[in-house]
This record gives sequence, structure tokens and C-alpha cells, in this order.
Amino acid sequence: MSQTSISNIQPNEGSLTYAAYAVWKGIVPLPPFSLLWSVGGATLEQFLVVGDAWGQFISRFCPEEATVLEIGCGCGRAPRVLLNNSSVTRYIGFDVIPANIEWCNNFLAPAWRNGKAEFHCYDLYSGEYNPNGSLQTSEFRFPCEDGQADVIIAASVFTHLLEPDAVHYLRESARVLSTRGHALFSIHTAVLPGEKYRGNETRIDVDMDYFLELAAAAGLREASRLDELTGQQVLILRKA
Repeated sequence: MSQTSISNIQPNEGSLTYAAYAVWKGIVPLPPFSLLWSVGGATLEQFLVVGDAWGQFISRFCPEEATVLEIGCGCGRAPRVLLNNSSVTRYIGFDVIPANIEWCNNFLAPAWRNGKAEFHCYDLYSGEYNPNGSLQTSEFRFPCEDGQADVIIAASVFTHLLEPDAVHYLRESARVLSTRGHALFSIHTAVLPGEKYRGNETRIDVDMDYFLELAAAAGLREASRLDELTGQQVLILRKA
């Protein structure tokens, strides 16, 4: 995802919907195209297919009265699928793009029927998504209490994090993950022989074993993995 695509988001788009479809009463609409694009939705079909796949996957790990924390929630691709999941009583999402969070607060939060959903925007620096951000990742604390997240989602987030930022996010994930919880993290693993971590914030690839070493040092262990989901590998982690 290029900075150009992010800069195409206009300030008012947090209140707009996808132009080709009407807004039906009681139904969460679709975000405008620029917001779909900001989460990798090159087409509406791709946005819906990826959201459906992740929604089904996430639902496998939701215990009763689950708190779900999503790192980089974008314009709500995952929570729109979890909206009617009766096991999810609290959803917390955060992102660095204000229009995405405004959209989620305008259209998704009011539609949440079982418990509540909250969406937060933080001015975190990201060379790819928020190059003027004032807050460094190392200073950031996830908006969740210790041991309270039953599911943590990071769909194509570690694919944009430099190693020190990834280490911090792994530590924060270990802090908030519950003893019954699972962290679902997708990564790219196309490193060259001898490499452990490569790329920039446009795309990061990491050796799988090395990522697991970083996770273990943070207090997380591998429970299982999915070799391919929408073009990335997914690790299912638990508290060590």
C-alpha cells in the first residue's frame, strides 16, 4: 500500500459510504473505495472475500463473552463480520488513519448489539501509513487492560512493522492476552537465505523461526499455524 493511496483519503470520507450501493436501514453500509483501498481492498470483491475469510477464522477462537482486540482495524473489515457473533461482547480496534476510525464510529459502533465496540485513533508514526505521526511505537500502550483480550488480531500488520516496533507490539500483545486467549498474526516470510528480517514499512518479510523467537522472548508461544490465508502465513500464539 503506497503513501499515495493513503493521501487520497479526504477528510470527510469517514462519513461517506460506497457510492454504488444504497444505504439500507439497520444494515451496516460499505466504506467508500478510498477506505477499502487503505486496507488492501483493491476491489470491493477482494475486501469482502478477505473479510469473510478472516471473520470465519477469528470466530473459531472466540470463547463465550470474548474481548477481541484488533491491531490496525482499518475501516472495519473484521468487526463488520463479527457484528452478530454472540460470543463477542467487547471489541476494541485501533488504527492510525483518522478517516477509518471515524467511519467505524459512525457506522459500526452504533450497530453493535451484543456488548459494545470501541474504535480508537492514535497518531502513531508509520513511514507507510502515517509519516507525520507524533507518537513513536515504543511509547504506545494498547487500549486494553492486562490479561483481558481473548483474541488479538493483527491481519497484515507485522508485514509493515520494522523489527523494534514488531518487538514492542509482541510485548504489548503478551501483556493484554488472557490465559484462555489466542493471538492471530499474519506475516510475509519471503526472506533470502541467511536473512531474518527484511524490507521497509511498505512490506516486511521475516523468517518464521526468527519471528517465533521474538514472540517467545515477549512471552508468547506457538499453538498452531495456518500456512496460507489470503496470501500470508498466520501464526496462532498463546501466552507462554
